[in-house]
Amino acid sequence: MHIPLSLKYRPQQLADLCGQEFVQRTLVNTIKSKKIAPAYLFAGHRGTGKTSAARILAKSLNCTHSALPTLTPCGECQSCRSIEKATSLDVTEIDAASHNGVEDARQLVERSNLAPAIGRYRIWILDECHMLTSQAMNALLKCLEEPPAKVIFILCTTEPQKLLPTITSRCQVLNFRSLSLDSITEQLSLIAEKEEIAISTEAVRAIARTASGGLRDALQVLSQLSLLEGEIEVQHVLEVSGEVIEDDLVAIIQAVIANDTFTLLLKARELIDSGKPAITITRSLLKVYHDLLIINSSPKSKNLIAGAIAPSRLIQLASALEHKQIMAGLEELQKAEHQLKQSLQPNLWLEVFLVGLIAEKHNANTNGRKNGATVVAPHPEAIWNQVLATTTPKNRQTLSVAMLTEIEGSEAVLAVPPNQVAKFNKLAEKIAKMVSKVCDKEIQISIEELD
Repeated sequence: MHIPLSLKYRPQQLADLCGQEFVQRTLVNTIKSKKIAPAYLFAGHRGTGKTSAARILAKSLNCTHSALPTLTPCGECQSCRSIEKATSLDVTEIDAASHNGVEDARQLVERSNLAPAIGRYRIWILDECHMLTSQAMNALLKCLEEPPAKVIFILCTTEPQKLLPTITSRCQVLNFRSLSLDSITEQLSLIAEKEEIAISTEAVRAIARTASGGLRDALQVLSQLSLLEGEIEVQHVLEVSGEVIEDDLVAIIQAVIANDTFTLLLKARELIDSGKPAITITRSLLKVYHDLLIINSSPKSKNLIAGAIAPSRLIQLASALEHKQIMAGLEELQKAEHQLKQSLQPNLWLEVFLVGLIAEKHNANTNGRKNGATVVAPHPEAIWNQVLATTTPKNRQTLSVAMLTEIEGSEAVLAVPPNQVAKFNKLAEKIAKMVSKVCDKEIQISIEELD
């Protein structure tokens, strides 16, 4: 039977914990000094080693191969093997997400008084303990206030702020930090070498970036990619993780730089038709604009790049954009991410916001050129898309049926469906203020029927 890499390479001793030096040092000193606390709280992001550390601590304390708690549990005695298989009589793991009621907590309190059968301690590991109900937490609190002898509680959680402060105050708290990009990359490279998985260095870092600081997630992606034939490349990582590949992102940025609305919308439609959710496309672009800002501000800071585009291509794209243009694009995409989460038509609004990137680029250029320099006026369509992108969702729904067809000097023409003319005539003054704000000058709006 195939064993997933995340289980096959699960740490078995404290020395094996990856990227958790402070936690490792604390637990090592705890065992060396024999100052065992009655309750521990392991808090941190998913996949950072909380449950693994809880099992290692349990094995270290209860290994019968050693006369005292040890830093190197043998992994062969009955206690160690039963803990690894989750069948130990002395170490009980409880999923608090599915056993979160007050009755479950009461049973735990009653059974916690039982003496250890084989090992030195009776150990309870409560995973995702923040899922306990308030009544269950209060029942557990009684146990932590007056802990029975030879009983140790290890609470694991990804959301420690949801626990009662009175519970947290009775635990020795160990915070598991999100793993650094270098730590995950190093670990993935070692495992890929052991498993004889052909993967490029860039692909390893791409997996590490998608893992959001969790080694388990990174190993799951590597395990899935290992099923492919040939060497694993960056585009394979992006396809598996669901992100937009490099060539598509480059095409979008190039269309923005060239003010090519048609190509921009065509590429967006191709991505949507290929099954990419609008929110995924937006988040991928947010990473690209973040990287463009980094490269534009400090070209040597390549290690901070978070997106899919290689540094060499980023440098080329960043050279065609000014700092203000990149910042304007970031603001536009941030608004898009918020809007798309709430929209019933995310694909439609993605296209609106993408065209808004061109409008924001025009505005950044206009605001950046002073002292009588010649300024090319943005296209009416780009101005109108920016109006739609910057107004409220309610206004956007009303205005989306209209089209800005002409703008010359301080006069603009808004075309609307015949049955909407009367309504838009009443809104003309309000619309004029919106357009004036985008154009940074006073604009008068006249309403015409849309052909």
